[in-house]
Amino acid sequence: MRKLFSIVVLTVTVAMYAQQLPDNHFENWSDKFKSDVQLAEWHGSNVSQVGSKFTFMYQKPGRTGYCAYVTDRAIGIPKLHLGATGPGYMSLGQPWQYLKGLNLNSATAGTEGGIAWKHRPDTMSVWIKRVGPATDKEDFHLLFYSWIGTAKSSTYKNKAGGCTTTERINEESDVRSATDGNECGIDQPVKQVAEGWYRARAKYDEWNQIKVPILYKNDGRPTMCNVIFSAGNYPAFRANDGLYDGNALYVDDAELIYSSRIDKLSVNGKEWKGFDPNSAKEQTVSLKDLGLAGVKDIQIAGYRGIGTLTNIKGEKARFNGRKLDKQEMTVVPGEINGKAWVITVKAEDGSSTHVYKIKVKG
Repeated sequence: MRKLFSIVVLTVTVAMYAQQLPDNHFENWSDKFKSDVQLAEWHGSNVSQVGSKFTFMYQKPGRTGYCAYVTDRAIGIPKLHLGATGPGYMSLGQPWQYLKGLNLNSATAGTEGGIAWKHRPDTMSVWIKRVGPATDKEDFHLLFYSWIGTAKSSTYKNKAGGCTTTERINEESDVRSATDGNECGIDQPVKQVAEGWYRARAKYDEWNQIKVPILYKNDGRPTMCNVIFSAGNYPAFRANDGLYDGNALYVDDAELIYSSRIDKLSVNGKEWKGFDPNSAKEQTVSLKDLGLAGVKDIQIAGYRGIGTLTNIKGEKARFNGRKLDKQEMTVVPGEINGKAWVITVKAEDGSSTHVYKIKVKG
């Protein structure tokens, strides 16, 4: 019995770890940038061009163990007579920079790719400190997004406001078309599934936990995801404008949270406005109030990840949420004007379960 119990515990531990981001406590560092140690499974927005190297991600003592520290930084490349401030950020994808010849106005940059991913978390929790000389003038960004398919484009917005030709695969602005879309056009779009995006102008001298709700555009199960933690105005400013040298972000203990709550409940396709997702008590819904008087066949569905985000143009982008599937939500039918419907919702990672009892009044 003891051996069997050990095997079961190991299986559960591995399954739950697989639903978290790689090295989400930022403890695995190496010398891959050949100057300052770097995270082995994350990428900093470091620059290595024309014989010059600039590091934007550093290892620091953290809230627990080590943490990642990213900072906006002034760049000077004498051979190009280039002086600018570069964005300090880290990502599971690969940050990139491109300059056409010696034309500084052609400068463009972004983040390409991410990691293979099939999970649907509900919240991203991140512990941060935010310091710098101009924290009230520049947003920091905490970003999660997932998608299905492969995006391709060949032109991206540059420093002068025009478009520079450079081919990229799964570039951030090609995936996030609703909130930070590629203004130069997307050659091959993808189906974005989810996004959680938090940005603010604030200073935190001490560790502060930020919880970022993850919203869903559809019911799809993603094939890839990416995460970006940025000290300043990236990804909002794609061509390195509006950045302040020395604005910095400490990041530690990032965690994806999987919920067993329902954001919205519908009866036969009609949203029940009076539903309380946090109640453990029996609730009653009236078919007449829903415009379903006389209906005998009751179908109940639950949805999660609903809300709006303000994109970089100040417009509202609506996320309609996703319908919970049979693996997450089971319904034991009740009777109209009789016993309650019993709805059991399980978090995807098995961390929690919530039971709702709904009486249907005819």
